[in-house]
Amino acid sequence: METAVARLDTIDYHLLRLLQFNSKVTNAYLSQKIGLSQAAIFERVRKLENYGYIKNYYAQIDSAKAGLGITFFVQVTLAASKKTYVDKFLAKVNSLDEVVECHHITGSGNFLLKVVSRNLATFEKFIMEEMSSLDEISNLESMVVLSCMKDSKVLPLPQEAD
Repeated sequence: METAVARLDTIDYHLLRLLQFNSKVTNAYLSQKIGLSQAAIFERVRKLENYGYIKNYYAQIDSAKAGLGITFFVQVTLAASKKTYVDKFLAKVNSLDEVVECHHITGSGNFLLKVVSRNLATFEKFIMEEMSSLDEISNLESMVVLSCMKDSKVLPLPQEAD
């Protein structure tokens, strides 16, 4: 992985937009849409991966169909802002598959977690056994998601380079 940041051009942004919507498209498809050779497309995509613009490829799973019928947001307030507290909390969060997102936030809490669970009972077990056992946490506030109106991982990329 290269450490320098590459400056993106209009073609790079076009590639990123196309790949966000469907990362399974072929270089032949991208070549046709963008108007560059397949070899040039391959090199540009590789550059975007190497510079970290493309972090990963994955399938977006329907959580309810996969047996994860309930989603929660959990606001976590740590007992102190000490580095050791944060480090121990983050190590715990990173070990928990139920936590699919963790955001460091401003406001009354320190972190906002997105947690998926099979049902209310498994979420309760998660809170009681995994989260409440951490001495570094002073408060947890859970919010159940009743329904999701938009769930997009597609970023609003600019149409062209600056």
